[in-house]
Amino acid sequence: MVREIESLLLSHKHIHQRWLKAHVGYLGNEYAGQLAEEAITKGDPFLLPKPLPYLKSEIKSATLSIWQDNWDNGETGRSTHDIVPRVSNKPVG
Repeated sequence: MVREIESLLLSHKHIHQRWLKAHVGYLGNEYAGQLAEEAITKGDPFLLPKPLPYLKSEIKSATLSIWQDNWDNGETGRSTHDIVPRVSNKPVG
């Protein structure tokens, strides 16, 4: 059901999700609350795909972290490390 909703939201740009205050008489809100509770307690877990910019940012961050660790703990380039202790994907200078 969630995948169907996700598909509908992605294919119909005129449909918007909004937060509604609970228990104030919105038609269907109580039923939606029941469905949400069931999804949390009985539903099948699934993963929503993460946006590409987020994934690129995570990969860049992880790569720089590994590179920095290798640079800090490496056995070569120690004199250069003293001058340029932080790695970067931007040119030095």
